[in-house]
Amino acid sequence: MFKYIYRSKLLVAALFAALLAAPLALMACGSAVLKPLGQYSEYAIQPGDSGDGQDAKWAGYLKTHFQRRAVDRDCVVSGKAQDDSQLQVTVDLDPKMTDDYCIRLDDNSISLSARNDESMLWLLYQFMSAAAAEDSRVMGSDLPPAMLSCHKDAEGKFAFEYRSIYSPSNADPDFQPILASHHIDADWGLWGHNIRKVFSDGIPAEAKALVNGKRSERQWCFSSDALYKAYEKYVIDNSGYGESGGEKVRFSVMPADNREVCQCAACRKAGNTATSATPAVTRMTERLAKKFPNHLFYTSAYITTRQAPSHRLPANTGVLVSAIELPLSGKNGASDAKRNFEQTIRNWQNVTPNIYAWDYICNFDDYLTPFPCLHALQERLRLYRDLKIPGVFANGSGYDYESFEDLQTFVLAQMLVNPDIDVDVCIRKYLEAAYPVTGKMLADYYIGLETSARQHTLPFYGGIGEAVNAYLSSKDLENFAARLDKASKDADDAERGRLNRLLTALAFPRMETLRLQPEAPAPATIAQLSGLLEGHKAFKDMDNYRESDGSIDEYLKEWREESPWLADAGLLKGEAVKVTEGASGDCDAAVLTDGKQGFTSDYHTGWYVSGAPEWHLQTSAVLPENAEITLSFLNAPEWHIYAPSAVEVWQGGECRGKASLAKPTGRRATAIVKAANLSGSQPIEIRVSQAAGPEGRVTLACDEIKVKQTIL
Repeated sequence: MFKYIYRSKLLVAALFAALLAAPLALMACGSAVLKPLGQYSEYAIQPGDSGDGQDAKWAGYLKTHFQRRAVDRDCVVSGKAQDDSQLQVTVDLDPKMTDDYCIRLDDNSISLSARNDESMLWLLYQFMSAAAAEDSRVMGSDLPPAMLSCHKDAEGKFAFEYRSIYSPSNADPDFQPILASHHIDADWGLWGHNIRKVFSDGIPAEAKALVNGKRSERQWCFSSDALYKAYEKYVIDNSGYGESGGEKVRFSVMPADNREVCQCAACRKAGNTATSATPAVTRMTERLAKKFPNHLFYTSAYITTRQAPSHRLPANTGVLVSAIELPLSGKNGASDAKRNFEQTIRNWQNVTPNIYAWDYICNFDDYLTPFPCLHALQERLRLYRDLKIPGVFANGSGYDYESFEDLQTFVLAQMLVNPDIDVDVCIRKYLEAAYPVTGKMLADYYIGLETSARQHTLPFYGGIGEAVNAYLSSKDLENFAARLDKASKDADDAERGRLNRLLTALAFPRMETLRLQPEAPAPATIAQLSGLLEGHKAFKDMDNYRESDGSIDEYLKEWREESPWLADAGLLKGEAVKVTEGASGDCDAAVLTDGKQGFTSDYHTGWYVSGAPEWHLQTSAVLPENAEITLSFLNAPEWHIYAPSAVEVWQGGECRGKASLAKPTGRRATAIVKAANLSGSQPIEIRVSQAAGPEGRVTLACDEIKVKQTIL
């Protein structure tokens, strides 16, 4: 059924010798007491009912895989225990159980019962991991620590029936059942915003949304018969029609990730508005569900489909409700965001019980800076459980390396089974077992980050400044990296290899914190960290530091070619500038005159960003009568950030100069205004404006204003 799991290359392939101290849901301990498992001469494995083929199958599975882990294969036998020197292990698959798993002890006997195959597989590996922790004859170096003890009665239900984690450590299909986790690439015929995949020979115009009277390349028309037929063919070609009572394949029916809504006659007749695509999307979802009753079709509650339909949906449909608007924080309490999310869930529960929370577990603009989100995620999972949401899709970094991701995947998998575990205990047990030499150091540092982060909101898309303001001390990071590097020399090859990956990744936030400094550090410091980060090429999953356009090589190229610290910062450096119109609450206008420029690969650090269509920037600095004023802007349509359409310099109610703006050819756009007849007695105002982008939104980003005297 599943291949034997014993591979040293697994991310969790360290010595996992300790049992977690936090069991799932324990019954009161009975009077039966087992000896330490290593004291039994043999493990005698038998089915709960010898006449039940399923019991026999799973008893045989345990024996086979347990023997492969045993140094002495003869210590694992079949049948009934002959005396008290043997441990009787009974395996029972019972579909009538109300719980997902059950452990019962008797004198020198342990019974392992589960409700279905998935729960049974997880339970058997729990037992093998627990045995490996106590019995030197059993090899368990490739297994995570057991969540359950072999010395207590226990029973419980998984908090969520669907538990998907999109992370590198959960990408191995052999490892997923050990964590009782799922993965969208294995569980879905089509997931997310990937409808483009249903077209193999080009996309017909009628399948594209009609927006502002034109066919859009960025959105779909869900009333299009061409789109439906292409989707129908995709289902048949890849998953067939399915069988009644068989395993159902999940498919997503979601608009592209933007705010456009088709306004063709058919979509408007279905009920689409300028902001809601729910009616047309729902209609296509129902059409597919009717065509394929043995598969599952999920729409989304996100941007243009957050509004629930007004009627009950078919039994084989559902919805993925995005939690993007629910702040990742332990402080949500009775916040408006929480109330809005709860209302969204209730609205969808009125039309379908099949609701998955689509959650987010990393900073998608920075995979390499530690992101201590576990306590915040625990609060969210408790909320989902209380709202009776049956499934969770935890959207992480996919296949890209993320600092501390192996730890976070492990703890999150446990929380998806039981959100009430002791998070800090799990963190420490995992790290101290997975990293025998450096585990305590890693745990102390990471738990410290979690403690600092608990009173803050963590960004799903954030820069280094937000991390420093919330939980990350650059000094502590430097000390930690130095101590970890020194300690890694005493680790074995497997542990040192994982530490080298982490230390390479941590060179990124160490370089990012340098960009926050007012003055340039020593060139040797930059060279050292750049050289360390260059080592990412040795790791196949460390090409990117962010979700979109995040090449580490391009980042290092910016360091080589565009130093943040300008050699010629101009006459305005250090002068106060205030935003009198179009102010943003998220940015500090001081970045406009600090003598530093932002990188075009990152809109977070060094840029003043605002969504206002017009800015008025005012300074009382005394400038030359004739001055050349240069402003540097970011031009990145993929992030909905555009170069300005007009830049003007005003003083005393009169325009003293306008910029001549050329069409940007790259990500940096420069506006130069030659202002004349300036007076030193009045404030100077710079007016920046931009028309709305394709979605009706305006975002401008400026990183520096430079002034020099000029002769007109």
